[in-house]
Amino acid sequence: MRAALLYGSGSELEDAVAAVLRAAGFTVTDLDEELGDTLSADLLAVLNGSTCLVEVKAASGAAGEKLISQLQRHLEKWPQLRPGQPVTCVALIVNHQHRLDPAERSAEVYQRRVVDTLPFPVIASGDLFRWWRTQDWPAVQGAVLGQAHVAGEREERPAEGDEIPAVGRRRWLPRGKSQRAR
Repeated sequence: MRAALLYGSGSELEDAVAAVLRAAGFTVTDLDEELGDTLSADLLAVLNGSTCLVEVKAASGAAGEKLISQLQRHLEKWPQLRPGQPVTCVALIVNHQHRLDPAERSAEVYQRRVVDTLPFPVIASGDLFRWWRTQDWPAVQGAVLGQAHVAGEREERPAEGDEIPAVGRRRWLPRGKSQRAR
């Protein structure tokens, strides 16, 4: 599992991410296997009524913004693929700079402020590895579902009458807040 999350790409990385999501309590479907390669995102992760499209990618260097547009395209196609199963969230999980030692990699997948405007989380596979290793399942759940969570903190529920933002309006956390377990 360690090698796949820290150095893997392709189906090896997808399988490792799926295993972490399952360990965190998600029901996971391999969409490449079920719908055909490249037709949709890589994984469908379901937890407590939340249905998330998860795109899993690897980049030997810095992650390109093309990865973001691929996930956005999958989200746009989803209603035609499964009209009766709306998604409530999407996530991009990237093993970036995977040819470098993990200690030499940048902590965040994207160094540019592009992630501040995204309606979904971008998660480093190295973070998934750390959460898997420490069995911090709430951190995995919070990251994938796009909720604020730092290891050791309790999740806050919205006050009565407050709405949880829709996927298209979800605001991602400030840089580094949820992308690293502390």
